[in-house]
Amino acid sequence: MKTAGLTVALIVPLLFACYPIKTEIAMTAVPAAPLVEALDQQRHAFTGLKAVASATFVKSGRKRSFDTVGVVVDDERRLRLEAYGPMGQSIMAIVWDGQEILFRLPEENRIDHKGPAGLEQLLGQGLEPSELCAILSGNIPDVGKTASPVLLCGTNNECILRLSSGALLRTVQVSYPVDQPDRQPRIHSYELSRSGSILFKARFDHVEEISHYPLPMQIEIENPGRNVQLTIIYHDAEVNMPIDNEAFSLTEDSDNENR
Repeated sequence: MKTAGLTVALIVPLLFACYPIKTEIAMTAVPAAPLVEALDQQRHAFTGLKAVASATFVKSGRKRSFDTVGVVVDDERRLRLEAYGPMGQSIMAIVWDGQEILFRLPEENRIDHKGPAGLEQLLGQGLEPSELCAILSGNIPDVGKTASPVLLCGTNNECILRLSSGALLRTVQVSYPVDQPDRQPRIHSYELSRSGSILFKARFDHVEEISHYPLPMQIEIENPGRNVQLTIIYHDAEVNMPIDNEAFSLTEDSDNENR
């Protein structure tokens, strides 16, 4: 019995020693300016979006799904999200006209007027309307010249871009061949944190080329602190077409007519 125990004691460490240990991919700091410029070019290549989508909204474990959602985005200036019922009736709408947020929530026959921070009521603190516009188009927002960029890249063209500005840190995971700076970057995720606390995360999947623009057909926005998650899946989308100003208005009259 002692011999068997001694044999096991010798063999088990050898088995673990032979098991391959996973190592993290080494990442090296490289100049960030070419990627930042490429992301700026991609953002400037987008002017507008009209799409039909489905959406799932989860808050504190409670889920609500919408089969038909109209999405209209005017650059980073204005947006409209409107959910429709099975008979084509409008059941929920969120409009940003560039100055204030207008809400028409389910089962409520009224329009609520909110300030620029009105999205916090729905998605939690930290997500500005212009930032949501950028996310819905598969971009990161224009942070201007105030952010200090740091870029780390691995040998597989997977990179992490960090843009810090005061207490805010934006982290972007992107595929980008640093030896081919003319190639278009592919954004996988985007995260905003303040003083080390994550405000929200956005993930982008299933990119399709529409009118020469790379649009992610599935976008997921998560606010861990508020236990909120919004998933939008585009089914039909048009990019860079004219958008009427009427798309960014919401009136009591149109509300009653839709009902």
